[in-house]
Amino acid sequence: MKNLKFTLGVWPIITLMTVTLCFLTQWLAEACGMALHPQTNLDVVLKHVGWNGTFCWLVFMVVVVSPALEELIFRLFLFKLPGWGFPSLGKGAGLVVTAAVSSALFSAAHYYENAWPDNAFLALFFFGLAQCWLYRRTSALWCAILNHALFNIVNLTLLVCFPAMAKG
Repeated sequence: MKNLKFTLGVWPIITLMTVTLCFLTQWLAEACGMALHPQTNLDVVLKHVGWNGTFCWLVFMVVVVSPALEELIFRLFLFKLPGWGFPSLGKGAGLVVTAAVSSALFSAAHYYENAWPDNAFLALFFFGLAQCWLYRRTSALWCAILNHALFNIVNLTLLVCFPAMAKG
């Protein structure tokens, strides 16, 4: 119960910071004359918005399947369990490097069609670090999965309600 309360307390902060970082990245890139494209997977969702079978399947994948699989891969297998956890750096530094590697791979895994950079790479890296912290803090993978699912629900809701925001 303590972990649930903690997770529900931090998810709005993590989500707000991540979404804000995404918009700041876009704004800074535009201020520097760079054109960053939105994530390709957002276009896939926008093509199928509505109460149809495809959209329902996408919602299930985004809210249930992806958080569970991604947290298993990036938090459990790449963050917690690896023997390559950089022990020679010392416990604290090795943990930071392991979290950074896991988070960078998490962020990179979201680029299956367009090459980065896009407006979410840094935000997804931050989200990955926050997920490592949450998992380490609670020692419960289900907390990271729940936080990830809530994060995806918020982003999916924003995308459906404000599709122009996804275009940058």
